[in-house]
Amino acid sequence: MRAILAFACLSILAKQALAQQSLDAQTVVIGPWTIATTYKADKFENCTMTRSSEGLGIVFVRNQEGLLLSLDSSKWKLERGKAYSVRLSAGPRSIEVKALAESKSVTIALADAPFNERLRIANILEVRGEGMTLRVPLDGSAAALERLDVCFDKNLRQSPESNPFVAPTRRP
Repeated sequence: MRAILAFACLSILAKQALAQQSLDAQTVVIGPWTIATTYKADKFENCTMTRSSEGLGIVFVRNQEGLLLSLDSSKWKLERGKAYSVRLSAGPRSIEVKALAESKSVTIALADAPFNERLRIANILEVRGEGMTLRVPLDGSAAALERLDVCFDKNLRQSPESNPFVAPTRRP
């Protein structure tokens, strides 16, 4: 009886440890960045790279469409649905883009491949709007953006059709 009770306790503890390990495996921290995998109804959706700095939420999203940058602040009062013109600068490279607004955030599609490569080695991304210039810290972004790409490629390749009886690995 004592052996059965001990086995049951160890079994419960092992399940809890494995469950925690499974949760931990879904995010990876690289410097100031956190890389995570997003699923919707057990279907891979995207990989994200997040951090915050001085009240500014910073999220890079890698999905089927490419790379997106989302910036948010509780202080902002933006016109939802409006596309604001902004200039992005990473070192000597600059591009003009549109920032699609929600009430407290903007999303910017990063479709310029040479500019995106520059993001990997820049320390600061400047986002110049009509009212001010935001300075987005990019320290540690080279390794984090590399991991973001690996996360996306790995999860995109995994297909439930390869073995419908085994859940895909959800590791960033």
